[in-house]
Amino acid sequence: MAAGLTVDAYAEAETAQVGKLVQDLDTAKNDAEVEAVIDAHAAELQAEDAAADAELKNQKSQMFLDQKLIKQKITTDTKQEVERAAKAVSDACS
Repeated sequence: MAAGLTVDAYAEAETAQVGKLVQDLDTAKNDAEVEAVIDAHAAELQAEDAAADAELKNQKSQMFLDQKLIKQKITTDTKQEVERAAKAVSDACS
């Protein structure tokens, strides 16, 4: 339920969900119906949790989250540039 909702929209959705649960419990005529309403509500919550877990697992598998160290060989030209720059800095500072 929370995906993409603002705080106010989330609060409204939660209030609507609680209102529906209270109304369903009020219309229940016996203990069996009350238990059925509670079980149905629990199943909805478990489905929401499963959907949130699946979304998190999907996000973890995305490439931008999967950072890996890649070792690369520094080319000779780059190494010489670094050495020349280090020598120039050393000469300028002495």
